[in-house]
Amino acid sequence: MFKNDVYKKVLVFDGAMGTQLIQNGLKGDECPDLWSLTKPDVIAKIHRGYFEAGSDCIETNTFGANREKLKKYGLENRVGDINKAAVLLAKDVAKEYGGYVGLSVGPTGRLMRPSGDLDFDEAEAVFYEQLLAGIEAGADFISIETMSDIKEAKAAFLAYKKAKENANKDVACLVSLTFEENKRLLMGTPPEVAAYFFSFIGADLVGANCSGGAKQLLDVIKSMNGFSFVPLSTKPNAGLPKMIDGKVIYEDCIADFESSTEEFIQSGVRLYGGCCGTNPEYIKAIAKLVKGKNILFESMAEKRFITSIYSILDVSSKFSVYEFKLTNDFSQESVFELVGIEEDSILVDINEGVEIDVLKSFLVESQDFSKKPYIFNIKTKEQADLIDRYYFGVYGSVSSLCGSSGIKVEI
Repeated sequence: MFKNDVYKKVLVFDGAMGTQLIQNGLKGDECPDLWSLTKPDVIAKIHRGYFEAGSDCIETNTFGANREKLKKYGLENRVGDINKAAVLLAKDVAKEYGGYVGLSVGPTGRLMRPSGDLDFDEAEAVFYEQLLAGIEAGADFISIETMSDIKEAKAAFLAYKKAKENANKDVACLVSLTFEENKRLLMGTPPEVAAYFFSFIGADLVGANCSGGAKQLLDVIKSMNGFSFVPLSTKPNAGLPKMIDGKVIYEDCIADFESSTEEFIQSGVRLYGGCCGTNPEYIKAIAKLVKGKNILFESMAEKRFITSIYSILDVSSKFSVYEFKLTNDFSQESVFELVGIEEDSILVDINEGVEIDVLKSFLVESQDFSKKPYIFNIKTKEQADLIDRYYFGVYGSVSSLCGSSGIKVEI
């Protein structure tokens, strides 16, 4: 099984799909995901090329095969067809090599509330449609990838949990994020927060992909190591793209991939491949160094932290608390009370009789603006369930009630 293997040895991932499609004639106005149906021989050739180069795992040609991305091509009603075809095609090639197939699940292309207009529940529904189709078609694992917002990544992960339960299939899941040059997600989340949170709530692997080259992502992976309970994955770009004669060109960074390999492995990476601009030559170089390398993964992480979108706090040491009283009078303007506070954490004291819609509004509207982790005084199981869903981190609880993505703390 895929999940067992990544705990015992280093697996070789594949390289880029998009740049390979362009090299095979994909035009700018074409839907790349549709090629699994219209040009399956090309997609099979790309998959086969990576297996021949040494990949143990490949991803399906479904990075943009969600309803939101497919709208651009008038294909929003073909989510099921496209994802099932891509999985079946990849599985057919993989069985020749005894390899694994991951369903590629990329972002929607829309910003999440309150910064954008995409509602969390809507995002989950979009991802669920794609994930259910891919899981039912037989994907060996799920690759939620290139996520720049921890909220959108969580929506995809909850959709994965719902889809695998409804399909009654035990499918592993990787959550992989893309980082800016400042080593944070677009919305400001640092690597250690992302690794801690997603491994805490049940991802089977966490990691980083796309971004810059191997050297940039090595720093990100080193930050994740020690905060993840599960093995790490990395798929760096072939450096940063350059525009030459009207074409996007990636520099040749194979040497960087090779020289970073040992440090990636020492930092917990058990799934190593390439993203934009990489090709079978990159995979061949990685495979020569790691193929079949047996090395057990042992986590060094401890469950003593709480997190916000932006920060992580060790609650086993002394920390300060800012108390915020949540009442039914909460409004969007109330959020400004939480901006720029100096205390280490925010104790959200949920007043008796607070309506559940008010708690939801507080969770959705406040977290982009308040930088510090939340600790809740939870009064009911309904509140705990809501916080589990709409809090985008590991929270603290000072009451006897605590959900699955929180920990008990003392203040």
